[in-house]
Amino acid sequence: MTQPGFDPQRCGERVLALVRDAKVVTIAAPFITVSGIEPLLSALSDECSLEVITRWRPDEVAAGVSDPRVLDLVNQRGGTVALHPVMHAKAYIADTRALVGSANVTSNGLGWHRPGAVEILIETAADEPALVSLLTVLRGTSVAASETDRDAVLAAAEILPPAPLRAPTEATERSDWLPTYRPPEVLWRVYTGQREESVAALVRPELAALGVPAGLVSEEAFNKYVGAILRQGFTGRIARECSNLTTMKAVQRLVELCGEMDRTIDDPADSWETLAAWIAHFLPYYQRITGGTRLIG
Repeated sequence: MTQPGFDPQRCGERVLALVRDAKVVTIAAPFITVSGIEPLLSALSDECSLEVITRWRPDEVAAGVSDPRVLDLVNQRGGTVALHPVMHAKAYIADTRALVGSANVTSNGLGWHRPGAVEILIETAADEPALVSLLTVLRGTSVAASETDRDAVLAAAEILPPAPLRAPTEATERSDWLPTYRPPEVLWRVYTGQREESVAALVRPELAALGVPAGLVSEEAFNKYVGAILRQGFTGRIARECSNLTTMKAVQRLVELCGEMDRTIDDPADSWETLAAWIAHFLPYYQRITGGTRLIG
């Protein structure tokens, strides 16, 4: 027997009650689908300010547990979507109250259609220190989603092999991860076992940080997957804010963004050179000026 009002297979009802008539709403979850978020959007008042934070990993999009087309729905009602490729938290914040727990913004997670998944959401205050810390990290290392990002992730998901991909065994330990190995074209050769162990040992941490799954069968699919991840999170924010700047100003902005995360870079110019090379290689919408590190986006 469940407690009244706390059916673990119908968490969505509590989220609806939370966001209805709220003035400011933040929804953070790794998996968000159109059918999952539509009932919540319908419950919001016209004056409500909406912020959505999620992730769009191509393999998860291909599996149907995440859908970049939610961007269109959120944009239509004046909200924003931000992307962080390794976020896993689930939180619903409305004005001064919040629900945190396990439920993703999907029909199954919120129980819009039985049988829903067995989930839990615990109510807390919006200013609870752990929740404030979570949002600070997510906002500091996320990037605003665009239609170009949506299309790039959908394209990467489309060309994944039909067989289920094996998930990576590791993930980045830092939400503000930055690549450290150059040149970026070596990643594919290490991924396919074409480089010696001395090089592979240096590159494997980069592949793990990106969460690249095993089973990608072409360099095109690999590059699109990596590019889709780089568009999100801290690397995506840096690419967005530092392209179209002179090299000197881009390095200065990189230092500022890292400073916001209490991160010190030993060699900012080298870090920018590496990231600029990755962006130019994996993100076709950016071009790198020959002989320099300036990016044109």
